[in-house]
Amino acid sequence: MAVTVLGDRAERIGLWAGMRRRAENTRAGRSTVAVAAPAHTESSWELSERDAPNARETRAGGTVNSVDVALKEAMATEGAIGVALVDFTSGMTLGTLGSSHTFDLEVAAAGNTDLIRAKIRTMESLGLADTVEDILITLGRQYHLIRLLQSHTGRGLFLYLVLDKPRANLAMARHRLRTIESSLDI
Repeated sequence: MAVTVLGDRAERIGLWAGMRRRAENTRAGRSTVAVAAPAHTESSWELSERDAPNARETRAGGTVNSVDVALKEAMATEGAIGVALVDFTSGMTLGTLGSSHTFDLEVAAAGNTDLIRAKIRTMESLGLADTVEDILITLGRQYHLIRLLQSHTGRGLFLYLVLDKPRANLAMARHRLRTIESSLDI
């Protein structure tokens, strides 16, 4: 299992800026530096050299923060394959947990960011003064459950949980994500 969790909110903002600059640098042909994750994970980031000090991960046995606990709680859901905490304003994942052999949570999170943005635009076009609680995508063998966080500290974030359809209890998964949301402090 790969666990990726970023540090406090200020560090995440620095990382987002770094990731944006990385994309700009890549397009412009400038070099970037890779910041490797600890040995127990399978993830890494590329940041511009100026932003490398802003990256941090929670290490095994180190500081356990709310994001780490939330991801582990979500993975304890029967049938869970993977989970991510994502900022849909930037498309950046703030943390992931799950098997990287099943599928790429980063790619899935980016795609679901586009889905959420489209749904919010549609609601605005329709003049619906309401909020999206969650979105369910049912595939042949999987459920993809997206829970938009409603707390003041979670605005602009969503939890993305992928479940193995034959083993999952969808009602319990939705309940668990609501519970996780209420205890998540970002």
